[in-house]
Amino acid sequence: MRRIFLLALLGVGLVALLLSDIPFGFYLYQVERDRLLTQLQRDAFILGGRAEDALENPSDQAFDESRALAIAYREEGGARVVIVDGGGTAVVTNDQDDSREGLDYGSRPEIAEALAGRVATGQRFSETLGIELVYVAVPVYSGSSVVGAVRLTFDEQAIDDAVSQQMWGVYLVALITLAFATALAVVLSRILSRNLLGLGNVAARLSSGDLSARAEEPNGPKEITQLAAGFNAMAGRLESLINEQKAFAADASHQLRTPLTALQLRVERLRESVADGSATAAKFDEIEEEIQRMRRLIEGLLALGRASVDDLERVTQDIAQIVRERVENWEPLATEQGVQVTASIPSSVTVLAVPTAIEQIVDNYVDNALSLMPEGGELTVRVEHRDSRAVLTVSDTGPGIDEEQASRAFDRFWRGSATHQGTGLGLAIVRQLAESSHATVSLTPRAGGGTDATASFETAKSQ
Repeated sequence: MRRIFLLALLGVGLVALLLSDIPFGFYLYQVERDRLLTQLQRDAFILGGRAEDALENPSDQAFDESRALAIAYREEGGARVVIVDGGGTAVVTNDQDDSREGLDYGSRPEIAEALAGRVATGQRFSETLGIELVYVAVPVYSGSSVVGAVRLTFDEQAIDDAVSQQMWGVYLVALITLAFATALAVVLSRILSRNLLGLGNVAARLSSGDLSARAEEPNGPKEITQLAAGFNAMAGRLESLINEQKAFAADASHQLRTPLTALQLRVERLRESVADGSATAAKFDEIEEEIQRMRRLIEGLLALGRASVDDLERVTQDIAQIVRERVENWEPLATEQGVQVTASIPSSVTVLAVPTAIEQIVDNYVDNALSLMPEGGELTVRVEHRDSRAVLTVSDTGPGIDEEQASRAFDRFWRGSATHQGTGLGLAIVRQLAESSHATVSLTPRAGGGTDATASFETAKSQ
């Protein structure tokens, strides 16, 4: 979390620097270019003024003076100088190693502009020198007549070098700014991440069942303080609701059983006064059946409520031993109903599950299977170790279910097309216990009839 905040803040700072320095670099380049062109234009007019007499009265001596002045200008870091007469012929250059005096420059666009009485500035590639040049060409006047022109050319790389020198100052300022931004980002990220990490830890405790977990209201941004206060209010409300539901489940367990027991006793006393085999005795049988059904329904609802709210921790259990014991308990009833029971269970497989979850899941699966299977059916119970999971499977040869029924079978009060006396809560309790145990449950139709009821638990350790 802290790293994310730090990177985010540094990213914002870096983007801000880039958005300011890049445009500033382009601006500085343009300013330096304009400054150089202005300087070249000024120097060109000065050199033109000095060469005016030589262009009006050509002589070797006059041209020598102009040439010496042009050479001195270049040696002081100035530009390349070409002075042409009114016909465009170069009469003075400051190229000592490769003099181009006597060449016709009249076809050059900038020279033609200057001889026409206009100042020409711009940039072009010199095929002769093989470099990009910035140029200025100005006319040389004698009175109102143009007697020649002066052209100054400058290597564009010189502009880039000048800009680079000035940009070092900008880079230094940017570096100092980035250093301050980094220090500020570190401080802010520690403050923000510390508060949010604290809230995350408290949320983890709350989700694991510690209803007393509360966040410390931090001294920081208003938004973080409000978040912590809202979280604590939510946690308090959640604790209150769960405690109320637990209290209701405990009270209902007592209050509902008492009148049912009293009603059962009264029905039994009334039945004693009625002769066996009479129509009235049959009615009492129906009443007792409904009382038993209501008792099962109440017990199922209370069990489901407890499974939903109890903050139980998973414990290590031997699923193989538990399933083996439950199969042994159910086997006499299965034999009485004419159902053959087959078990395939390893010696030991330890899993993590909440207390009684495995027993109740096995009992519900087997009870459902026996209630649906006809005489002569076969019930198979298997426990298999698959990678890091232990899978319990209860397979029957009953009428089976389709895909739609399998998807709804774990819903509360759903009984499908079953005709046996059930509450529709058994599989809902199975799912709730499985979720509390971090297990998964499912019903799958078998090819040829029957159903596979499975429950997959996380193993406690490698087997």
